[in-house]
Amino acid sequence: MNISFNGLSSLAEFFKKEGVKKGIKYIGTGIGIVAVAGVSSFYIIRKINSNSKKEEQNNESSNRQTEKKAEHTQRMQENEQRHNQRIEEMKEQTKQEEIVIKLKKEATCEILDKRNQIRKEREEAKTTQDHNYDEEKIESYHEAKSNGTVKDSKERLLGFPWLREGYDTGLVAPTDCGKSTFVMQVAIALAKGKCDVNLSPEWHSIAPMIVIVFSLEQHYSEISEHYGSVIDNLSTLKIYAEANITPTQIIAILKDEQEKAEASGIFVVIDNYTKLEERFGVKVMKRFCEELDKLRNKSFKTGKIITPFKIYHAKDDCKLTKPFTPSSVRGNKKNVYFTNNFLYLTYCRHGKDKRVLGYMKCKHGDRAQISILEFARNTKVEMFRYAGKGSPKDLGEPSSEEDENGTETKPGRHSNYTIEDALALYQMVQEKECTYNEIEQLYGIKKDALKKRVKRYNRSEMN
Repeated sequence: MNISFNGLSSLAEFFKKEGVKKGIKYIGTGIGIVAVAGVSSFYIIRKINSNSKKEEQNNESSNRQTEKKAEHTQRMQENEQRHNQRIEEMKEQTKQEEIVIKLKKEATCEILDKRNQIRKEREEAKTTQDHNYDEEKIESYHEAKSNGTVKDSKERLLGFPWLREGYDTGLVAPTDCGKSTFVMQVAIALAKGKCDVNLSPEWHSIAPMIVIVFSLEQHYSEISEHYGSVIDNLSTLKIYAEANITPTQIIAILKDEQEKAEASGIFVVIDNYTKLEERFGVKVMKRFCEELDKLRNKSFKTGKIITPFKIYHAKDDCKLTKPFTPSSVRGNKKNVYFTNNFLYLTYCRHGKDKRVLGYMKCKHGDRAQISILEFARNTKVEMFRYAGKGSPKDLGEPSSEEDENGTETKPGRHSNYTIEDALALYQMVQEKECTYNEIEQLYGIKKDALKKRVKRYNRSEMN
């Protein structure tokens, strides 16, 4: 308060001394100077603050740029590191792939070398074998006659007029026609040395002989069920019913049996050849036939003569109303040409219990001769019986009228279902009410047998 009064006193004295007009002028000038100074100070302070903020912003921007540069540098380093790592991994992978390729190449080369070695060994063995054959002295007919090699006796018939000792014989039949029944009856008769039921118009007596049956379509349980009562104590009959048996195993068994056999011959049944050929191919079977034929030819010199009996499937589309030809046989037609005799067993138009047996090929004898067989009754096992002579007119499936007349039927393998049953079951499968596997489990009817029976029926209805 004192300061204020002092200032006013000083101001009053100034105005009194200088005058009012001059005092106001000085005061205005002072005030202007003060205002200018204030404004200048304001701008200076503002500028200082502005510069300070800009400097801070510049520092922040510089810091951010520095940080971004550091981050960018770090990312570049990390990317370069990852890139280098991928390159190393790719190099390592390429290196491993090269090793694998090299190993595969070496393995392939090794396999090829092994194959070439095996091929060379086979060729050498074949050459050696052929060389041995070439070294064997070939006798002329007169030399063999004078040396006693040629027998004065006629070629031996093995019980039946269509089986000659040492002849390669074939038999073809449609599926489910009864060929297994026929074959087993022939095998049992030769092993026993007698035929319990006449299968031909005449029987040529023989002593019991070794019979070997290779059955690729039957199991031991099936054989035991249908034939056990007759064959269980028949030591001369040897059956191999392994579905996976190979041609090499068959040859090995025959060689072993030939060495053990005495002076009697060996009758060999292959049931069936078609299945064997379809499983192993034509090339393998060609080799098999060569080996079998060598064994057969050698057997004539040892007296332990081998007589092959090969069973074949007929084609599904073969004509049942005409005698069979080589084109009716499923598989390689050369199989027919290389045999001595070839039989066919097919259906007879006079009834489902009858069959027709004829010749497709006959080296010695009447090729036109045809026999009618029928299923025998009241026998321990399923058998055929010779019913008389026949002709090509007897060929064909029986008509439906004969079925309705109550003719007793009996297929090649025993069955308890009629054609009506087969049609009903087939229709159930078509309508997806059941499956073929379920039918086989419940009724014992296999898929192929059911389909073929329905197919034959439909074909006969169309005719």
